[in-house]
Amino acid sequence: MKKIIIFIILLCASFYSQAELDEYDDDEFLWQLSLGGFWVDLALPELKGAESNFDSLTMLVDAKIQYKRFYLNSHSGDFFGGSDIGYQLIIEDDWGVDVIYGNYQIPFSNEGYFDSETYIPELEGIKERKRDQSIGFSYYRTIGEYQAVAELVYDTLGDSNGWVLHFEATRNFELRNWDVWLNFGANYYSANFIDYFYGVDADEARSSRPIYEMGHAVSVFTQVQANYPIAEDWVFSAGASVLVGASNTRKSPLINSRHARAVFAGVKYVF
Repeated sequence: MKKIIIFIILLCASFYSQAELDEYDDDEFLWQLSLGGFWVDLALPELKGAESNFDSLTMLVDAKIQYKRFYLNSHSGDFFGGSDIGYQLIIEDDWGVDVIYGNYQIPFSNEGYFDSETYIPELEGIKERKRDQSIGFSYYRTIGEYQAVAELVYDTLGDSNGWVLHFEATRNFELRNWDVWLNFGANYYSANFIDYFYGVDADEARSSRPIYEMGHAVSVFTQVQANYPIAEDWVFSAGASVLVGASNTRKSPLINSRHARAVFAGVKYVF
């Protein structure tokens, strides 16, 4: 019932904004897109007995798509936030409020982070941790040369029955011929939210895996990406991300490490 009420409140807020703030409406479809091939070295929080380090060549996409007040943003350097779908409720000169949908935690199962036929004894008997599907509000404000954001979301369409408070600050600047994107912040996870992923219920417990309740948790992160033009529509891009989880994350019987990192480099075409 709580999830339905929250969803209805957000839906009504969107309709109210649509009706009351027509001066910002614009029928124009706006988009920016880049697509490239990258080498990526990724280390996720280490699950017991599972492969948590991955490196390979892959395709990465940067996309900004907007129609009227609706938008989709995806940033290749943002490995721990993913894509955001949003609707602009309030638009002012240096601040605003959006309704947003996004994911704030990495899913896994008894086969690790990626489904495979590999048998992992240490994870046998655990339930699948599905990706959260969180909906909430984002408040953003320009502070000097930084764009600061505070997001409060609830896992409305997922199974955790929990919420996340997300803070971040971003700055874009030029360093010689490089375009640099710097981002840092923190996440506060409610007890229900983080326990869904790293807690151990009674029906999952084993002699080597006791019952465990996480309680609330905090993680901090920093990310950087640098772009260098090498031709009219081609850009070299490289970046890195680091996340450090709360100390009680490491105490979970499912986890060996509370750290995650990502390093990538490659070339992309800007449309």
